[in-house]
Amino acid sequence: MESTQSLYINLFSDEKSEVLKELLHACVDEICGRPGPSYHRFVNSMDWSRAEYEGICKLMTTLLRNPASLYMVEEKVASLTMSFHSKFQVVKHMPQEYHELPEQVQRNILTCLKVRREQLTNALLMEHYKRKLPTVIDFDWRLKLVMGSSRMASLRESLLQLDLMVEDTESRRIIDLELNKDELETMINALDAIA
Repeated sequence: MESTQSLYINLFSDEKSEVLKELLHACVDEICGRPGPSYHRFVNSMDWSRAEYEGICKLMTTLLRNPASLYMVEEKVASLTMSFHSKFQVVKHMPQEYHELPEQVQRNILTCLKVRREQLTNALLMEHYKRKLPTVIDFDWRLKLVMGSSRMASLRESLLQLDLMVEDTESRRIIDLELNKDELETMINALDAIA
């Protein structure tokens, strides 16, 4: 453990604090489905080898993906008033690597979590839902006016064409629905009942 702490202290020196903040936010971006960190982006602002960089990115991503980390900010504040036993219960869910990090790095992680908690929570929930059930990720709709034939030219019915983009662990697909007014009302009521 002593050698691990000295390695982290060397990798996370105080002058690298801004780089660490940028790296943490890039890791959160990657978890949220946006472009994440790349070695080329950070190569000029740090003196880490590629292997050290990849190890640090993996560690930070693991810490940020841990659901227990989302509530570390409250736990740090609450820990001032807790007994030793309850403090241990609160932080025991964090990986050992978190506890081996220097205090300044832990503060940067907590700051990042405080700022990006809602985005991280949404991304982790979406990942969980995709593993369990097909999930609607987007939709598109168009309103069509269907006219009757020449004999019944006065007959007009509006139809809603609804495209649902659904994603699960294996695929992404589009489900096309064509709904008249009654069907649309039934669908809206069913969705309201679910929510």
